[in-house]
Amino acid sequence: MQAEITSIQTISQEVRIDIIRSVSEDAAGWDAAVQGNNLFLQRPYLTALEKHPPKGVQFRYAIIRQGDEPIGVVYGQVLYFNGAESIRYQQASGPTACFFSTFGQFLRGLVARQVGFYSLVCGNLMLSGDHGFAFREGVEKIPQLVDDAMRQMRKDLEAEGIPVSILLVKDFHPEQLDQVDGFRQRQFHAFHILPSMVMALRPEWKSYSDYLGDLSSKYRVRANKARKILAKEVVRKELDLSEISAALPQLHALYREVADDSGFNVITLDEHYFAGMKESLGEDFILEAYYRGTEMIGFVSGIMNRNGEFEAHFLGYDNRWNPVYKLYFNMLLDLIEMGISRQASHLVFARTAEEIKSSVGAVAVDLTCYIRHRSSFTNRFIRPLLDYLNPVDDWSPRHPFKQADTQ
Repeated sequence: MQAEITSIQTISQEVRIDIIRSVSEDAAGWDAAVQGNNLFLQRPYLTALEKHPPKGVQFRYAIIRQGDEPIGVVYGQVLYFNGAESIRYQQASGPTACFFSTFGQFLRGLVARQVGFYSLVCGNLMLSGDHGFAFREGVEKIPQLVDDAMRQMRKDLEAEGIPVSILLVKDFHPEQLDQVDGFRQRQFHAFHILPSMVMALRPEWKSYSDYLGDLSSKYRVRANKARKILAKEVVRKELDLSEISAALPQLHALYREVADDSGFNVITLDEHYFAGMKESLGEDFILEAYYRGTEMIGFVSGIMNRNGEFEAHFLGYDNRWNPVYKLYFNMLLDLIEMGISRQASHLVFARTAEEIKSSVGAVAVDLTCYIRHRSSFTNRFIRPLLDYLNPVDDWSPRHPFKQADTQ
């Protein structure tokens, strides 16, 4: 049975926003509005995510029409953010540890534990980049339309007993800021949280060997050594749907081992997520597993977007074997090989582990997010709180290619 569609008037009497709970409720309208090449806003991906949603996440969608013509869509994810569960600060250790650094980490953790609220995110918390809305060419006042759609989503959620405190719109590249600066006029605050690591894959790279050939000697030797260590006892294998389905318990356990060890974690995947992605996306979803004998000790996954970007997706590994076989480093190299073999223009490594990703050729890109609290009073103080809670991640960029200065 099709759910009731909530409609509101906005901007002018000719523009209408229809709110739906599933992308299948108005498939024709969604498809007509999403005419770009972003796979992450197209129905096959979104339907798979609906079938296997992350823990505690709901979805809302808006189709914006001018008259009867769909001109844009807005995609929202709803979740309860618990600072104590999502932000983890490790105790300082090593020769540089002191009372002040330890106390500072404790204080940051103490503040984080007081932060709990429902949030409505325009975009996708499982990805890096602006995957929250799409509009046809020539549509004006996009930030206003997006904000109006999110306000209506929030109103509907509150009618269901879900009080949304935070509206968040993510993630915009520097060259997009002129088009989205209208969010500031709607009382949103701009902020950053950890850069996204992106690697340009050179057109002349037709194989992984071509990539290696452009590395300086130091980094090429390092990559080759890591490959040799892995190849001695570990076999890499790309899994098909039946193999992924059979290995779901191992995949989820390895994913959780890495996710639970991260410093900032909002999303917990459904146990059937990887099979759902493979079933829906087919060859656009790649999962490669690492076996030591018959034991799976790690995996890495990626999604080929139709805009030419190869998206590094979730991974997992057994921490016992990571230092022995340099699993994580080899996974980065494998992702590069996957991207090159699919003739991608860019490899999106996403956030975290910036230094090691930099060592294989990725560069940091600061993505801008916009946030607003429903209380105008609280909204005045939200920016300094964000600055306080933002995980600090000091690192030094590397320059692995021949024409760059090596370190």
